[in-house]
Amino acid sequence: MSIKEIKNITGYSYSTISRVLSGKAAEFRISRSTCQKILDAAEKLNYRPNILARSLRLRKTMTIGLIVSDIQNPFFGELASLIEGLLRRHGYSTILCNTNEVPENEEFYLKVLMDRQVDGIIITPIHTAEWPYMESLGKETPVVLIDRIFYETDLPWVTSENTAAAERVTHEFISLGYKRIAFLGGPPETYITNARYKGYAKAMTERFGGVDESLVLFQGYSAKDGEEVLERLFERRSDTEAVFCVNNLVFFGAAKIANRLEIRQGRPLMMAGFDIGEYSNLFKWPLISADQNLAELARGAVRLLLPRVSDAEIKDTHLVVPISVNKYRLLDFSY
Repeated sequence: MSIKEIKNITGYSYSTISRVLSGKAAEFRISRSTCQKILDAAEKLNYRPNILARSLRLRKTMTIGLIVSDIQNPFFGELASLIEGLLRRHGYSTILCNTNEVPENEEFYLKVLMDRQVDGIIITPIHTAEWPYMESLGKETPVVLIDRIFYETDLPWVTSENTAAAERVTHEFISLGYKRIAFLGGPPETYITNARYKGYAKAMTERFGGVDESLVLFQGYSAKDGEEVLERLFERRSDTEAVFCVNNLVFFGAAKIANRLEIRQGRPLMMAGFDIGEYSNLFKWPLISADQNLAELARGAVRLLLPRVSDAEIKDTHLVVPISVNKYRLLDFSY
């Protein structure tokens, strides 16, 4: 089926039909009713564009590469789904790559995506400082960093207000009367751990004059890491009153150990983490969660990428998305 047949049904011009089918209706101010008529006709005719011919004509593949750090993490799974949906609405297909937190995998997939001649790349990077290859790659193909960013880079990025949110979570602990507040971090050289530890340390320093380093442990971002670091923490500081986990998986792992410790010690352990609010009803005890706005992160990444793909005017380079700090079932908890 061709555009000509859609034209015969709807009566609209080739250019109007082409703009709607390529996801550019908003750019050319085409009305919703016109879009719907064209899309209905395309669906009725089972229209499929000639991707190869279109790619040759536009010198684009209409494909975006999306590299995430751990697709098994619900955070990255949902984020990938949101980004894919937004790109699809703009007429782009998505190639999803999972690095599984392995730097060699990241390098491999970047090269694969370049070989596939994708029009752009959105990535949650593993590397912790400027990586010359990615910087140079960004000069050839648009690259946007999401969630995890480099400390200094010319690449555009979108992330959340990690430091401010971690500071607010720690202040919530302090306001509830806790003093021995632990921090379970990921790899200490990574952006996310650094940014969130910075907020924790600021709050602890403001209230207690400094950070008790015996209450701070760094390891990884997995549930297994959460189990191991909380076990190690209680071996040396069994008097710990509250635990702040750097991400959701570390929290899930630590929660498994916390249940055991509560039975063994006969007292509850107050816990907090990032992006666990959605799962708060799975836990019998209250918690505090810094919940990121995944929809805004996804929209921000697409907003930063697509103008660069189409060589349009670029307004934004860096975006910071607010985080909501939420308390769950605190009123049912005896401290």
